[in-house]
Amino acid sequence: MKAIFHHELRSYFTTPMGYMFLIMYTLLSGVVAVFVNIGQEMSASTNLFLSGMQLPFMLIAPILTMRLFAEERRTKTDQLLLTAPVRIISIVLGKALACFTMLLAAMVLTTIFPVVISRYAQISARQIAVVYLGYFMLDTAMLSVGVFVSSLCMNQVTAAVITLGVNVFLYLSEHFIVPQLSGSYLSGIRAVMQWLPSAGRLGEFANGVISPADVAYFLGFTALMIFLTCRVIEARRHAKG
Repeated sequence: MKAIFHHELRSYFTTPMGYMFLIMYTLLSGVVAVFVNIGQEMSASTNLFLSGMQLPFMLIAPILTMRLFAEERRTKTDQLLLTAPVRIISIVLGKALACFTMLLAAMVLTTIFPVVISRYAQISARQIAVVYLGYFMLDTAMLSVGVFVSSLCMNQVTAAVITLGVNVFLYLSEHFIVPQLSGSYLSGIRAVMQWLPSAGRLGEFANGVISPADVAYFLGFTALMIFLTCRVIEARRHAKG
């Protein structure tokens, strides 16, 4: 797993993908920070800043996940992994952890904004850390969906489009669809859609409180996506065998 992780992480910087993601994430976070902390909102809230980054993140997240499995499948280089004496879980975790590390690096770059704001407003370092933890887990859960989608697709363009579509659906369901499902006959659909990852689960994190239930949810959801990805790859390995 360690070798796969290092290889995948290195590949982000031997292609434009890693640089593109980091630059776009940093630039978009700068725009959001200016709007939230200096512009119309005039708020020192880190939670409001990271909440504002959710839609931009959803739009650029496919950059990280689209090529993980889909591009290797298209170029047939996945045959080396499928026939190698390596456990499927090691392959999937190595690739997924490299993806999550890129997200962590991008989020670390944005900590400059709370540092700057702290010069002009009194903010709690602990609360900021907890808020960042919450959004990191939320974004990791969303990236895990992209990892799963990439394992299903034949090329990275298809994986990117489908992942983008899923991300947009998650955003719309949280902000527009679920609030409209108020009828009793829609309660079942509402319950299912509320189970999907959303910033609505980060209420306690915004107050600087780590919620064990929500931590378990995000870790469980991410683990489920990793498990499903493993099943897809394992099925392909058996098919090749």
